[in-house]
Amino acid sequence: MSMDQNASVVEPAFTLLFSVRLKGVFKGFGTLPPGVAPLPPGESQAYTTGLAEFERRLLGKTFLEARRITRWPLGRIALEGLADEAPAHADVYLLSHKSGVALWEVWLPAPSQSFDAARWITWLDPEGEDGLIVRLWRFLGSVNHEITGKATWSGLYLPLILLRLRQQPLAAFIDQNGPDLVRLLLLDRSQRALKPGVVAEELSRDYCARQGGMTLLSRRSGLDLHDQEGAAGDVPPAGLPPKSALPFLVTLELLLLEHAVLQHLYDRLSRHMPKSVEELIMLKQEVIDGLEEYYGAITNATRFSDAVTADGERLLGVEDIYDAVMERLEAVSFAITTRSQRHMTLLQFWLTIVFGASEIGFIAASISTWYYRTGLGAVLAWTIGAALLSGLILVMFLRGKVE
Repeated sequence: MSMDQNASVVEPAFTLLFSVRLKGVFKGFGTLPPGVAPLPPGESQAYTTGLAEFERRLLGKTFLEARRITRWPLGRIALEGLADEAPAHADVYLLSHKSGVALWEVWLPAPSQSFDAARWITWLDPEGEDGLIVRLWRFLGSVNHEITGKATWSGLYLPLILLRLRQQPLAAFIDQNGPDLVRLLLLDRSQRALKPGVVAEELSRDYCARQGGMTLLSRRSGLDLHDQEGAAGDVPPAGLPPKSALPFLVTLELLLLEHAVLQHLYDRLSRHMPKSVEELIMLKQEVIDGLEEYYGAITNATRFSDAVTADGERLLGVEDIYDAVMERLEAVSFAITTRSQRHMTLLQFWLTIVFGASEIGFIAASISTWYYRTGLGAVLAWTIGAALLSGLILVMFLRGKVE
């Protein structure tokens, strides 16, 4: 192999994130579906432990002890019939949230190969006929239907692309492949070249603070690129994500969960407006509890998570759906206030009727006793009649003002 050919060789891997909504409380997987084998215990434990350690550093011990999120290993899917460079298998996990939303997290390590953005864009295309995603969901469809009621994902799909260079420095690689890197980031299948300004703008939004590393994010995917020197201290066991990729992966997971929680709250507020004040108060409490994910799930503990979160919320539409949820919540609060005021007004209305009619009835009783000193029935008739008549007059007079 020549020097130029060797320099273009990379070690690619992919993590695919699919957002779903669970039917109920998830307590774990039962029997594995056909085509899904158990995960190797050592690899599965190393994968979940590595992510848990970083989650603890980013989110804090208190957040994790609340068990708002839980990672459940499903199994390994063999991917046969694809190109030699394609991933041979997919390791599947489910990341569930206490609100009922979840993410399918699919880890796909691939063999070393030459850099080819077009090849990987084809693999990551969710609509590609008989492609990687379609083959994967032939096996995931049945278990997804069991836990969500749907045969495929219902929310966002976001792939994370991990590229590790073998011998070429990062700067030289970007100079040589910058436009193709941006095409890959945007999952752009067009053969027409991107404008230099677009390429420069996308490459300038680099979130990685380390030498030899680059982290990019778009509406279509995330891309994490390191050269050999930058990843040397973070080399994981074979087949597992490098430690340098975990901050980006965890942050993207939380962004997608954040989006899914807000989407669920928006659907909840849009679909059903309770009729009683008590139901309205319960709904508002449910929304406030769900919004804890927006306010507290992603912290500003690091420069990296702060920057990725700020841009990620904009790129993935989290800010827009948050604003929509808050507008709906204001409508609920207005409904609570309006209905409470209406109830109080109606109560005051009927109390006015009752006490007004009673007072007039007592006056009529006092007057009638002067004329019917021994006629108890006549006194009662005057009292009751005056009370009912005055009550009727008050209802007719005040009802229009109340309405």
